[in-house]
Amino acid sequence: MGKNDFDFNFDATNDDDFDPKAFLGSEDFDEKMDLSGLTDEDFDLTGAEEDFPLDDADGEFDPNQDYDFGDDMGDFLREEEDAEEQSSESFEEEPAEEPEYSEAGEEPEYSEAGEESPEEEEEEHSSRRQRQRRETSFKINLPKIAMPNIFAKFYDLYFAPIGNKELRELPPDPNNPTRRRRKKSRTQIFKEVYLPPIIVCVCMVLVLSFVIGSISNLIERRRTEAQRQESQLDASISQAQLEQQRIDQLIQTAENYVTVYDYPAAIDTLRSVGDLNAYPDIAAKVSEYIQIQDQLEEYKDPSLIPNLSFNLLIEDLTRAKADKELGGLYNKNFVTTGEFQKILQTLYSNGFVLVDFDSFTSSSIDASGAQIFMDKPILLPAGKKPIMITETLTNYFNYMIDGNGDNVADAQGDGFASRLVVVNGEIKAEYVDSSGQTLVGDYDLVPILETFIKEHPDFSYRGARAIIGVTGYEGIFGYRITNDYVGTKGQDFVNQEIAGAKEVVAALREKGYTLACNTFKNLPYGQKSVTEITADLQAWTNQITPVLGPVDVMVFVKDSPISNYSDAAFQALYTTGFRYFVEEGNSTYAEINTTYVRQKRLIVSGNTMAWKTSNFTTPNIFDPAVILDISTRGQVPNG
Repeated sequence: MGKNDFDFNFDATNDDDFDPKAFLGSEDFDEKMDLSGLTDEDFDLTGAEEDFPLDDADGEFDPNQDYDFGDDMGDFLREEEDAEEQSSESFEEEPAEEPEYSEAGEEPEYSEAGEESPEEEEEEHSSRRQRQRRETSFKINLPKIAMPNIFAKFYDLYFAPIGNKELRELPPDPNNPTRRRRKKSRTQIFKEVYLPPIIVCVCMVLVLSFVIGSISNLIERRRTEAQRQESQLDASISQAQLEQQRIDQLIQTAENYVTVYDYPAAIDTLRSVGDLNAYPDIAAKVSEYIQIQDQLEEYKDPSLIPNLSFNLLIEDLTRAKADKELGGLYNKNFVTTGEFQKILQTLYSNGFVLVDFDSFTSSSIDASGAQIFMDKPILLPAGKKPIMITETLTNYFNYMIDGNGDNVADAQGDGFASRLVVVNGEIKAEYVDSSGQTLVGDYDLVPILETFIKEHPDFSYRGARAIIGVTGYEGIFGYRITNDYVGTKGQDFVNQEIAGAKEVVAALREKGYTLACNTFKNLPYGQKSVTEITADLQAWTNQITPVLGPVDVMVFVKDSPISNYSDAAFQALYTTGFRYFVEEGNSTYAEINTTYVRQKRLIVSGNTMAWKTSNFTTPNIFDPAVILDISTRGQVPNG
């Protein structure tokens, strides 16, 4: 049933129209308005019992009963009244045009076509008003649903009560309407409106903090545990690595000992690891080394050990021969650096291994405090043979290096190195070439030997090196440290020279070289008196020993050793501290007794290689014909 299906209209704006109250109280209600035939569906009121309550049991409408239709019905009636007022205003009658009358009082004339009579216009006007009332009387305007504004809601809830006094007023007491209303204070509003959500927020923050803290603690505990496990793993790995490094180092050290034929030291090094059963690899190495050691050959006769003796080496033989006064002597008594390198390679190829006095001798102190010497075997693999090397005149005399007499090496020198120096821990020789340029390298016996041993470590028996003999009157190793230079160069110069000499001495000792005395003034002791020998030894002790340190090896000059090892000359030497005595000879020789060790050295020079080849070929040391540089030397002097 639609809104336009009603046959009657209610015009609340017209006094002449229907009056509901009068109508309900009149007799015409029962006669003219029989509503019994109408149903709820006809008025579209199905399910509206709650909206329109009836008090009688039959549910019939009682006009004398007051019904409470609620606020909704009140709103509905107000909307109807507003609609009727608007309708009445919109449909106010316009004044009708008065018809025209004739002059004789005739009735107004109406147009024949299209004009209507007043009755028809009134009827049509009434019909329009009735339709308008029906449309406006029962029209229900539904409220528009607007989306809530969260900021407006927030303001109404929390800020409006503070600024709006009416909102701060308490509602009247229903039990006592006359009771004076009291306004809420800001504190009360804060307690009622703000405090609860603040408490809730604080609680939420606390709970959230607790949850976050718990999660953070859990994460931290797991991280700490992971770090601890990782640290333990790293510690285990580090410990294992350190242990492995220790084992690798022990094995490497043992192999280095084996390279220089020191099997006892290699075996002791490996056994220092502890229980060999826990280290099967090391145990296998120990067994291998013991087996090789048992197969080594012993060399018990030290007299069969050759000692090849060289003077200072010549770097540039052409420059040496150019010296009109000394050129022939250089050619006769010296060996070049190139010839020495070839000798080393030949010795190595022939199976020789460099040894020193400590390789075949040992000593102890008896009850009286005297030093007692004894021999000991040299243990080498089959095919290897011991040999010794000595260098004398390792002073780099001024006449060899200084051409203009200013005590400084120059291009006018005779082609020899000028001094030994230490460069990055390595011992090298300083050399001034023919153009005056100062070079540092392998220009003498020591640096050449060091380079060769570095390339062939098995050439050295248990770290043995050569014997280096020096005189003292022009200093040692090219450094002018004697008293004579204090007067000519000054004490500061001598102090600087002493510092340089000590650096070289320390490096030589560290490498394993045996330092020896070649007399102080290069004197032939076999031709000198005890007094002269004693004076020379005293000068050595006073000026050389403080820099070189104590030495116990005496290398006699030329072919002039002492003749008797029990007379006063020997006692002077023995008292000074010498125990090893090296003489010049044409063959190998060695003597070891309880008091001293005596040995002969084979002089290697241009003369001996050219005219005394049997000194080197008979024991099959090397072939001088292969070594001697005839193209440069030419005819080597003899005699």
